Amino acid sequence: MTLVSGRSILKVWVVALVVAAGLPAFAGDIAPFATTQPTAKPREGYRLLGAGSWVVTHSAVTSSMGFPSNVKRKVVIAADGTTGGRTLSESRWSGAEFEPTGPAQSLGPIDGRTFDQMGFTPQTTLPDAAIHLSRRRYLCSVNQYLFRSESDGRSVLLTLYRDKSQTIKLPARSLIVGGREIPLPADAIQAEFTVEGPRMSAKGSRRIIAMASPLIVSGKTCICLVESTRTEGTSNDKPLSIQSQEWFSDALPGERMRMQTITTVGKTRVDSDVTVVEFGVTPAEAKVAGK
Repeated sequence: MTLVSGRSILKVWVVALVVAAGLPAFAGDIAPFATTQPTAKPREGYRLLGAGSWVVTHSAVTSSMGFPSNVKRKVVIAADGTTGGRTLSESRWSGAEFEPTGPAQSLGPIDGRTFDQMGFTPQTTLPDAAIHLSRRRYLCSVNQYLFRSESDGRSVLLTLYRDKSQTIKLPARSLIVGGREIPLPADAIQAEFTVEGPRMSAKGSRRIIAMASPLIVSGKTCICLVESTRTEGTSNDKPLSIQSQEWFSDALPGERMRMQTITTVGKTRVDSDVTVVEFGVTPAEAKVAGK
């Protein structure tokens, strides 16, 4: 599951319910579902993929509401000849070919900034902590960052555990705070978060369960980092539970290769498995947005 705003805490649930209802949804994208109407504001996401990149995903969803779904989708990133930026086109497999779900949308700029380059200041620095991972002990710095969202009145307290030895460099991943996509540090091996807001309260943790897990995609072996996230709390006065696993690989920078999720809100349960089945990557120049 992607962290960390109230919107993103419920993102997996929204994605699963939208997919189950047959509407467009792309795990790994920033928006909880893909609009099929033109929008004046550029879509965010795919921050490290250049024009010419494309991704095909297969999603399988089952729900206690009785809406099973198996959907194959494709996204294509292209150059915008008018603005010099990027566009995003989305299509859905009809059984014979991919059919567009709507017109191409403007996509936000490539942004290769790291977490540290974005200038966030810790609210609290906690004592160093030891994290055991793959039979190794890592001494980590522990810092807490507080983010507030004026749009929905929610606050997020994010705790990052970062390897002090500087020997770990994990694949590109990201989290969402206040509607902004923010890259996770490459040396962050664990995260904890608390979300508080109107009719929303949740706590969760994100941990690595495998450093180098092979995943076969279109006949090619991709070595993946696998992370597990567990979230517990309440939403709109209903119990909320989200358990997920995510696969990340340098082969597809910044995007999920696979995401498995079990989400329960009240008495409603949704199980989803979204997997990349084909992809092509055009390397993007790492640059700061707007420069």
